[in-house]
Amino acid sequence: MKEEEERAIEKLSKIEKAINEMLAMREQVVELRESETQRQEGIEALRANEKLYRTLIENLPQKLFLKDRDSVYVFCNQNFAADLKIKPEEISGRTDDDFFPKELAEKYISTDRRVMDKGQLENIEETYVHNGEPSIVQMVRTPVRDERGEPVGILGIFWDVTEAKRNEEEMKKSRVRLEELVSHRTTELQTVNDQMQREITERRRAGEKLREMEEMYRVLLESTGTATLVIGEDMLVSLANGEFGKLSGYSKEEVEGKKSLNEFFAPDDSGGIQESCFAGATSPEAGLRHSEGRFVGRRGDRRDVQITTARIPGTKKAVVSLLDITDRKRAEGSLRALEERYQALIENTNEAILVTQEGWPKFFNAKILGISGYTQEELTSKPYAEFIHPDDRDRFKVLTKKVEQGKPFSTQMFRLIHKDGNSRWLQNRGALIHWEGKPALLNFLTDVTERKQTEEELRNSIEPFRALVNAMEKILLALNRE
Repeated sequence: MKEEEERAIEKLSKIEKAINEMLAMREQVVELRESETQRQEGIEALRANEKLYRTLIENLPQKLFLKDRDSVYVFCNQNFAADLKIKPEEISGRTDDDFFPKELAEKYISTDRRVMDKGQLENIEETYVHNGEPSIVQMVRTPVRDERGEPVGILGIFWDVTEAKRNEEEMKKSRVRLEELVSHRTTELQTVNDQMQREITERRRAGEKLREMEEMYRVLLESTGTATLVIGEDMLVSLANGEFGKLSGYSKEEVEGKKSLNEFFAPDDSGGIQESCFAGATSPEAGLRHSEGRFVGRRGDRRDVQITTARIPGTKKAVVSLLDITDRKRAEGSLRALEERYQALIENTNEAILVTQEGWPKFFNAKILGISGYTQEELTSKPYAEFIHPDDRDRFKVLTKKVEQGKPFSTQMFRLIHKDGNSRWLQNRGALIHWEGKPALLNFLTDVTERKQTEEELRNSIEPFRALVNAMEKILLALNRE
């Protein structure tokens, strides 16, 4: 009997142990199911973030690419692929030799190696060829590092600055011409020129290390160099980069999910932004739209901005890029005011103004046309000396040569041959200047024909009296002798 009880107790122990093991296994199964669910949710969240940040890259107005340590392309955005006439996925495994002239491709590859060797961000202007036409781009390259901090590739972002450089050169030339013409007449223009000095373009900030896909896209957003936002159809800001913080004066925490873009613009501007973002086509190419508006910062300061907007395909969100153009607007306004003052000064003076260089007319106001009777085309068709009376040309050439040698300019009188064949007496005062980088003669011409005619008539009118006086002196002399 005792043995049977012991066997029964032993069986119960085994059953209890089996039940405990089954319960433990059940808990493990439940835990595995929960872990799998969490893993799937994490994968879905990662895919959503990847889609969001990839869309951000495709809608950037700049061109972007990633290369490995051997300067072989890994990927690029749509803007860069469009320049190369390929699809973004077709760039993988290709090099600069496949798209650019040999000399330019070698230069790009050499620059990539230099940046990886130094391990530092590089921001330079360089030549870029698109459709066979060279242009100037602002290129930012930064090394991509692995977990050990070793360079494993190059991340590049660039944009076209050809037009900006051309405008800058044109403004410099205009400023030089205005300074040369007006510096001899007034000191006011010097003050205006000082106000026209422009600030140097700000350098882009270095990108953070790239660890995961989400972090890489975030760094790209922060490295665009412009204030960039992601907004919903209700205009609420869901994402803002550091440049927007600089422009607005608000931190990311104060803006993201809390402020509407409408709060930073007047109603007319914000309505236009909402329409450009969420009306019409949704593809990246068709969605890019540009406008200008007045941005209001935290302290109430107003800034002129260039607004670039694009709808994110497949979502109810849009990317908004804001570029501060306040300084450019002020410079353009100063230049217009300067040109207006210069034009008023030149056209309303009582003197004819003429600039000659190497004997040819280079600039003149309307007054000289009225004095000479010639049209603008006729006056520039031959050397200026040919419009001067033959008897006065040698004197004019001698005086011109003295001024070119740096000798003082003395007032000169000469006759100008009018288009009708008559001569006009001109009084000339001038100075040596530089015009478009070369010596030139600035002439201020006054028509004194009427004064000369009056002097001649006066001389002719007193000539009989002078003859009568001479005759009387002879008679008196004869009488005295007798």
